[in-house]
This record gives sequence, C-alpha cells and structure tokens, in this order.
Amino acid sequence: MTQTRRLPPMPEIGRSESHYARIAQEAQKTGDTHAYEAAKVGQYITLALQPALPWDEKLKYFRHAIKRHCQPPPLADEEVVAFYNSLRDLVRRHAGREALRIASAEDDMYAARVALGQPRRAIEDEAEEFFRRILGAGEECPEWIFEEDWQQLKLLRDQWI
Repeated sequence: MTQTRRLPPMPEIGRSESHYARIAQEAQKTGDTHAYEAAKVGQYITLALQPALPWDEKLKYFRHAIKRHCQPPPLADEEVVAFYNSLRDLVRRHAGREALRIASAEDDMYAARVALGQPRRAIEDEAEEFFRRILGAGEECPEWIFEEDWQQLKLLRDQWI
C-alpha cells in the first residue's frame, strides 16, 4: 500500500509575521517538515519586507530563507525538489522586487537632485556606495535574486557610476 504525500501550498505573502510563526510551530508539532519550511519562508519574507528595515537587514532575511528553508532534504524525489525550488523562487521574486523598489526610489532621488542643480559628480560617490550595498562587489548574479532583476539593478547603477 502506498501512502499519498501532500505538499503544502506556497505561503501566501502578506500575512502577519506571527501568522507564519504559528503555522511553523503547528507543523513542527505534527512533524510536517515541508509545511514548516514553507511557513518559515513566509515568515522571513514578511520580516524582510518591513518598510523601515535597512537593506542589509532585509538581505539577511532573504539569504537566511534560501539557505536554511529552501533546501530539499537529502535523497528527495523530483516533486519535493520542485517544491523547494518553488520556495526559493518565491524568495527571489520578493527579494528582487524589494531591491528594485529601493533602488528605483534612490534613482528618483538622484534625478531630482540633478534637476535641482546639484552636480552629477557630487552624486556619483554616494550612488556607488548605495549600489555596492544593494548589488555587492561582484558582477555575477547572487543566489537571492533572479537574473532579470539583477540586470535591471545594474542598469540603474550604471546610470550613476
């Protein structure tokens, strides 16, 4: 007799952090590893999307979610691997959107400053530091973001440095 496995749905982002923590706790009590990991991904994405949180802290949450909660167990079958890949993609989608939102706001601010007469050269050093915090020092797309979002961020960066 074969047992049917049911993987949980992807976490619906937009709930309170405590909502995901409660689901994770319940899943842990029942031994539902996949539901636990999905809830933790929802929790960490929610924490990362707090508006007042600095980018460095947001990035810690996104990276933690991928490293600790988006890894399939050893010897997982294709269905389970696909589930964890979907969790990883969910993190990447939100991380990319958030990085682009922050970078676009910064880009708008730089453009407004130039429009008000501030010399572009005065903005370049500031922009270089800002985009280094967002993109890092390397030129390869990191694991926490999709390639398309990475390329858009680099286009924004390249306008200013």
